[in-house]
Amino acid sequence: MQVFGRLADFIAETASASGLETHLLASSDDDADGPTDAASGTVRQITTPAGWSGTAAQTLADLLDTPRPLQTSPRKGAKTFGALCPASASGDERVPETDFATAAQRLSGAMAWSAARQGGFANDTDAELFAAELAASLTGRMVIADATLIREGGVDWAYGDPVPGAATPTPPLTIRVNSRQAPGQLRRVAETALRASVLDVGARVTRDRLEAIGEAVRRCSGDIEECFDPRRNAALARAMRRALKDGVPEEAVERALALARQGTDDEALSALIPDAVETRPAVLHVPAAFTAAVSGDQTWTFEQDGGEVRARDLRTGIARTVWSFGTPSLAFHASPDETGPSLWINLPAFLDHKHGFRADLFTDALRYWAIALTLSAPKGASSAGSLSLTGLGALMMSAGLAYSSDAARAASAAIAHLATRTLRDVAMETGAAAPGLGELPDLDLLPAAFSPVAAELRTSPAPFLPKAALARPGPTLTCREPDATVAALIDADSFGAKPVASAITSDADMAGGRRLRDCARAGLLALGCSVTEVERAEDHAAGHGSLRGAPGISLEDLMARGLPAEALERLEDSIAEGASIRHALNRWTLGDRTCRDALGLTSDVIERDGNSLCHAIGYDEADIRAADAHAHGTGDLAGAPDLSANTRRVFDTPSHQDQMLMAAAIEAQIGGCCQTALAIEGDATIDDVAALIDLGGELGLRALSIRRTASGLFDLLPAIDFDKGDYAAEAPPTERVVERTVERVVEMPAARRKLPDRRKGYIQKATVGGHKVYLHTGEFDDGELGEIFIDMHKEGAAFRSLMNNFAIAISIGLQYGVPLEEFVDAFVYTRFEPAGAVQGNDSIQHATSILDYLFRELGVSYLGRDDLAEIPADKADPGDLGRGVQEEKLAQEDAAKFISRGFSRGQVPDNILMFANAPKRAASGDGKDNQSGHYEIEDQGHATRSTSRDISVYSGAPCPECGHFTVVMDDETGQKCDACNWTGS
Repeated sequence: MQVFGRLADFIAETASASGLETHLLASSDDDADGPTDAASGTVRQITTPAGWSGTAAQTLADLLDTPRPLQTSPRKGAKTFGALCPASASGDERVPETDFATAAQRLSGAMAWSAARQGGFANDTDAELFAAELAASLTGRMVIADATLIREGGVDWAYGDPVPGAATPTPPLTIRVNSRQAPGQLRRVAETALRASVLDVGARVTRDRLEAIGEAVRRCSGDIEECFDPRRNAALARAMRRALKDGVPEEAVERALALARQGTDDEALSALIPDAVETRPAVLHVPAAFTAAVSGDQTWTFEQDGGEVRARDLRTGIARTVWSFGTPSLAFHASPDETGPSLWINLPAFLDHKHGFRADLFTDALRYWAIALTLSAPKGASSAGSLSLTGLGALMMSAGLAYSSDAARAASAAIAHLATRTLRDVAMETGAAAPGLGELPDLDLLPAAFSPVAAELRTSPAPFLPKAALARPGPTLTCREPDATVAALIDADSFGAKPVASAITSDADMAGGRRLRDCARAGLLALGCSVTEVERAEDHAAGHGSLRGAPGISLEDLMARGLPAEALERLEDSIAEGASIRHALNRWTLGDRTCRDALGLTSDVIERDGNSLCHAIGYDEADIRAADAHAHGTGDLAGAPDLSANTRRVFDTPSHQDQMLMAAAIEAQIGGCCQTALAIEGDATIDDVAALIDLGGELGLRALSIRRTASGLFDLLPAIDFDKGDYAAEAPPTERVVERTVERVVEMPAARRKLPDRRKGYIQKATVGGHKVYLHTGEFDDGELGEIFIDMHKEGAAFRSLMNNFAIAISIGLQYGVPLEEFVDAFVYTRFEPAGAVQGNDSIQHATSILDYLFRELGVSYLGRDDLAEIPADKADPGDLGRGVQEEKLAQEDAAKFISRGFSRGQVPDNILMFANAPKRAASGDGKDNQSGHYEIEDQGHATRSTSRDISVYSGAPCPECGHFTVVMDDETGQKCDACNWTGS
């Protein structure tokens, strides 16, 4: 076997292999007793080649999670081939592997040693070079191994660890359309899918409701018996009532409460959760005769006297099942077995710095891994594994070819043809079964980037003369997407034969930023665009991330209107984080004072349009769209400047029919299947699915799956309040009358209750999990809550804006009559960070989230919901305002503590209680009637005569010190203020 060493040389020359990069990742050790995150100091180092993303490094860390021997020594008595020697552990210390190079050398060394044992190399030098070539292809991400190979491949050779038995995959349910059981099997597939969906929803609801029961008990700080008694623990009663209302069985509710009493955690609730239905993937095999029968509107006859049916009716039934559940997948042509290890050939990795496809490196990588899989396959296996082509869409875009063009299909078919020819050469060397060779595609359509492929294919293939008996299974060549467990390792722009979803992607180096994909940039350069034109195209598609120089609404225009630099800086921060100018330009970003002084907006305008000031300032929708396009881009290259129509066509989104035509062109050249997974629009009809099925039958595709996505109903369902739905009921029988006076009740939309321009409220400062939170409330004249403001201290602009807009939504709901109780019940005990201990609040000591703290505070202050507080109300600081119109006992405090001097300005509102002189003296111990030092103020709606006489003691003149109308005549000092104790004549 000849080994060239070109892969290692190419990797050494590329910039991605110029160094190594160490990623610090949060530990995911489930066995640790304490917290295992970066904040607690428990981190794990993973070393990868330079250029790997953090997501790829995290995926690698998850795969390399098994501890291996830290020290090894050569295994005694084992056969060696140069430096390739099996090893065994020489100590007891074991740690997980921490770098990709170790895993690559482990896997490649084991494969090379196994091939050398079977006489695959002429000398030991070739065996060592073969191992280096395999490792280089893995390091350069030209080849991606499956999760089992990365985690367990070669551990017996490198460490002497036993290799766990491979899990037997569940074979798919096979349905044949010519079988008389096919209609019944399709019905069972649909029923199983529906049952699985129902049980999945039921399991999630049951878990949430049972966990809420345990949470209500754990948060109770009273007596243990009271905490577990729903008659005394209001939170527990609500959780149990909600669980029963949502259909959770009574036995599960009782057992959840019993488990909580025993101190178990939420994991013990798993026994009460219904098990999910195990669903098998289903494959419907459709012969060409059925496609012809559908095309000719003929009758389809089942086997074994199973009867007959109209072919189009059966096809419509199949389309209805696929439309409803996305299953089964369809196979219109047989494909070989694909058992064994899986490797993916990452096609974009074979592009050189001039964006030309290196056909020599492609054939080397494919040949080496085919030999390794063939020589390591166990005897009697039906297949040596699978080699799948992936990244085809990104490769076509990098070469400047439109995915839907004939040239792209010809280039894809040429690469697949070259791969099949390489596997036939390997079969001649190893004595393995060889795949069939398809018809040579039109090489004249290939662009210059694929000229090496055309040159290789123009040479006549060698006649198939195997050097050994055909006694081995060979690998199957396919075109599939990588498994979800290893897909993130590639950092690819596309997978399998799928097209590139969009020309832009998120920028990992900048929060909220976007950039042009690498394949799109390479495609523009391949089409002859200059660097300047590429940058302009990127600005058009991904945006500038700033309003500087923007049309419509620009920083320069806002500065000319008088906005200060601080407000503009906050605005730029919001824009950089991805916020639209429509929402970033608001009263909280600019500040109310800036809106009044610099922009000349009135308070009413700021109040009404505060969440979006664009129209109030004078901008129209065209200005907003132009500014957003400048800052965030259009998302595509459709209208990019300096790009011709043919150039823009390269970056268009291909149709589903184009994807199927591409799959057919590839499958004509390979022995396996080309996975074709179509995600159609949510509003697609059954007829649309049927048309795709008919086209798949005409093309003879081997693996077609169709699933609806992005349905508008899916987005609408969470917003529907089914408890308040308008359910149609049976109309009662009408009574016949001769004459009747009818009063029609016309339901009108709720009117918005306007808050007074100068309103009361309170400010509560607290710290939740180390994050400062300021809660501002505004009240109606009767003391009911009408608005809230939420201010986060030193948080990002996007998060602050999100909380501000959330507060606006709550305020609008309150002003339109939504009860505060609804908001409190909806948001208490929600879980997300930041969370933890609460400092600065005398009633709440711990919160599971910011919203949990805020709405528990509002519930305690305005609704008297003491069940939401950890400290009883009678022990709380009585100085907190915001209890609305409820009756409350006032402790012996100075009246000025309860009245805002700035708010009153000499006028005391109706709901500010004024303390008469006589009761105050009684409270202070001067009177004889009340020795306890406390008194009660009765509700204003039931004021007694004595109370009226007490209030009439005031002279009516304002206090010169505090401005309150609480001045009374005093026999000793002349005049005295009950509010601030001022005395004077």
